[in-house]
Amino acid sequence: MAQVKGIKIQTAGAWLSLVCGALSLVTGIYYAVAAGATNNFTATVLVCFLLGAVCALTFSLVQSDWGDILNLVAVVFLAVAILEFIVSSIATLADVLSGITMFGSTGGIEYIVITIGLGTVALVVEIVSCFMRRTK
Repeated sequence: MAQVKGIKIQTAGAWLSLVCGALSLVTGIYYAVAAGATNNFTATVLVCFLLGAVCALTFSLVQSDWGDILNLVAVVFLAVAILEFIVSSIATLADVLSGITMFGSTGGIEYIVITIGLGTVALVVEIVSCFMRRTK
């Protein structure tokens, strides 16, 4: 019951960070499944998405002074995950956009667009939550 009471006093910044953590977790799981199916899996991307989710959820759910920095750390992890994913997918993007298989395309562009979209939404939500208070 104490945990529910703690969540009730949270402001929009904490709720946005909670949404970002959940979205980052979903993005990481989706990436692991989709990239694994196309043989384009990079462990760094998955680890950064998961660490970003852990940081965002910890910031939102744990009340402590040291946890305040985790909101910014989550932004860094998500940015690294998205950029590393773009770098690892550049050959597939080049093949699909040019229409020729030159670099050994590993699949379609759908999972790339979905992963970048979900990751970017999570990143923007976390950046917005950085400018808001966590408690009333």
